[in-house]
Amino acid sequence: MASTPFDRRRAWFILLQFLSLPIIGWWLGNAIGPAWLYNLLTPFWVFVVFPLLDTWIGLDTRNPSPENEAGLAADPGYKLLPLFALPAYGAMLLWAGPTFIALFATSPGAALGLGISVGIVGGAIGITYAHELIHKPTALERNAGGVLLSLVAYGGFKVEHVFGHHVDVATPRDTSTARLGQSAYAFLLRSLLLNPVRAWQLAGARLRARGLPAWHWRNEMYLWHGLTLLFAAGMMAWLGWAGLAFFALQALVAITLLELVNYIEHYGLLRRRRPDGSYERVTPRHSWNDSHHLSNLALLNLQRHSDHHAFAARRYQVLRHHDDAPQLPTGYASLVLLALLPPLWRHFMDPRVAAWKAAETA
Repeated sequence: MASTPFDRRRAWFILLQFLSLPIIGWWLGNAIGPAWLYNLLTPFWVFVVFPLLDTWIGLDTRNPSPENEAGLAADPGYKLLPLFALPAYGAMLLWAGPTFIALFATSPGAALGLGISVGIVGGAIGITYAHELIHKPTALERNAGGVLLSLVAYGGFKVEHVFGHHVDVATPRDTSTARLGQSAYAFLLRSLLLNPVRAWQLAGARLRARGLPAWHWRNEMYLWHGLTLLFAAGMMAWLGWAGLAFFALQALVAITLLELVNYIEHYGLLRRRRPDGSYERVTPRHSWNDSHHLSNLALLNLQRHSDHHAFAARRYQVLRHHDDAPQLPTGYASLVLLALLPPLWRHFMDPRVAAWKAAETA
């Protein structure tokens, strides 16, 4: 069996642990109370405990050997991990919806905590695993990723990310590349307003390239947004307006977490423009890299983002660490909190961008 630094068994354990956090918090709230406090277990674990463990365990910069890559990429066992996220997150929504309603009747604060917790799982696990799936060559994987994104009302990400962000990354055209000095709040506003519109534009352009009108029924945006409307309508028919509010809350939290991670992944990095107006080829030096072992197990090596953008179809288990890529100081969970404090964010990150620019022009 080919070997990889990515430990599949530990990744399954971490996935199941993340999925269990909202349930454990709810159970502890019922068993010992106060409910509002224990339903915040998920954000406390994800943004406090987990980053401390991640820092303590440290980096793993090993790469799979080149002779093992083909075997690892073809190993069907690795395909199951991201695919499992779809039924798992769907089941979580089915459990959390009525639980949210019951909690709200006695403790609105606890219900809010549960909705936020489910949204964090939707962003950290649901969208991250969907991101892996939408880049893959099989229809099963791509469609599973689209459905998973529809569960958090962000199906347009499947189009905008692959056909927009990956084409224009690290250029002023890309609405998912944060500018140097831009705050996370300004970036979020721009992304949330422009990326859904851009997804429709890109989907239409793809159809026109095939000789079809932009609003043709084959426009895949109809499918993903239609599924979201179906899920939302189902929640409302089942649980009423409160069920719809829960669905919207978890989706908003998940989308916000995704866009904060986008902010981190490309902050301040721009490709050089050639004399003819085109941009240099994307290399690992155009995305921030991080190889903290524990968080990469949780996020399917997403933090090896430099390699992902240089080789977008490469499967998560064979993504590589690059010493010459710009390096983040820590994993995404810690940096999400840092990004919400713009002066501290700029204190830590702007010197790193300056060092990267100096190396690029040396």
